[in-house]
Amino acid sequence: MPKANGSGAIGEVLSTQLIGEPLIGEPLIGFTGSYIAIGQFISIENANACMKYIKTKFARTLLGTLKVTQDNPSETWAHVPLQDFTTSSDIDWSKSIAEIDQQLYAKYGLSAVEINFIETTIKPME
Repeated sequence: MPKANGSGAIGEVLSTQLIGEPLIGEPLIGFTGSYIAIGQFISIENANACMKYIKTKFARTLLGTLKVTQDNPSETWAHVPLQDFTTSSDIDWSKSIAEIDQQLYAKYGLSAVEINFIETTIKPME
């Protein structure tokens, strides 16, 4: 995904296709320092699950706790918990992004106030 995007507003939508949205790379595809890599996967299903995760309101809210400018180095992802993207996961990655958010809220024990903040403040991504 692009290393620089948005303004640093909490929960902002990740870059659009015009700027360069996150994409799933394939073997023999490289990139420059103007992009960051998230994960290395053995199956496209696992990579797609990761893509859904980074588009969740949950992950983007936590990203926003450290991403306060346009810059998006790997360090800004420190508060975003790692997940198991395989079929053994406690999250059902076959669900919609909104349904995955609900699973993540339950997994991490978010309160009604925290969920309401995320749901009313953070723009959805599909």
